[in-house]
Amino acid sequence: QVASVAAPQAAWREPHDRPHRNGRSALLTARSDGWLNVVSLTDHALAATLRMAGLDAGESEAIALAVQTSATWLLIDEKKGRAAARKLGVPITGALAIVAMARRTGAIPSAKADIERLRSEAGFFISSDVEAHTLRLAGEYF
Repeated sequence: QVASVAAPQAAWREPHDRPHRNGRSALLTARSDGWLNVVSLTDHALAATLRMAGLDAGESEAIALAVQTSATWLLIDEKKGRAAARKLGVPITGALAIVAMARRTGAIPSAKADIERLRSEAGFFISSDVEAHTLRLAGEYF
């Protein structure tokens, strides 16, 4: 179970700039429930360097915050951002790994249903190979 999640300001703003109303609502609920905390960076130099390397503001600040706080995990799905985090030694995971873990622990009834919600409500692109791998990890596909 996740005790708390920290998100930098730029990552917090991203969903509010996109048309996925349900995602925004879920984030607002998570913040008001107290397990999602929006945190300010104390050192912006790494985030600025990552921006110059082509990452967007949310990814850059998320990686910098993970370094700043020695985060247990960084939840990041963008390929370039994952590569940059790996180079910095930041442990990463993605949304689909969280879905698989949630299904295996019984926190959600269906990984397949949540994958479809990520596609339809959050605009995620998930290839059929990645979906099949996630469903195997979740114990829904053998």
